[in-house]
Amino acid sequence: MTSLLLAIWMGATALAAPRPPAVSPGQPALVFALSAVNEEVATQTVNKVQVSLSDFAGIMPGHPRSAVVLHFYDVSRGTADLKVLNRIHRRYGSKGVQVLAVAEGAQSSQEIADRITPLKLGFPVLRDVEGLVKSRYGVKDLPLTIVIEGNGNIFAIGQPKGDGMEAELEAEIQPLLKR
Repeated sequence: MTSLLLAIWMGATALAAPRPPAVSPGQPALVFALSAVNEEVATQTVNKVQVSLSDFAGIMPGHPRSAVVLHFYDVSRGTADLKVLNRIHRRYGSKGVQVLAVAEGAQSSQEIADRITPLKLGFPVLRDVEGLVKSRYGVKDLPLTIVIEGNGNIFAIGQPKGDGMEAELEAEIQPLLKR
């Protein structure tokens, strides 16, 4: 009887624990294209409203970068992370770091736009309407941030948030700037 209770407990514990994404450091990032909610920023960034990861990273990127910070977030949880990402964008954008945010949890693009417009973000915010990109990357728990090297390989994956988010992202970005 004890082994049965242990098996039940272990199963319940496994269900409650955060599950890792389907991708891991060293693997190639999965290419995608999504429409930007802040179309003006996307047009300034890649000269179109449909933003593709391959515009920034991979074998033949249109705009070579040192790194891409890809951040998956839930619109209903607020904009604090976006403010941190905007500071990262301002600090490292001229050094080849591109920030992309993928929003979920909104009924419409307008709902996302209403929340991000006051922030005056300098990076594209993309809407994954069907959750396809989130699913392909195996994102289960939000927020999730993936740092991708300029060559298109995943460098780091984590869930930085709150006060430590900025420092954690800077620590991951720094080695990529020196390459």
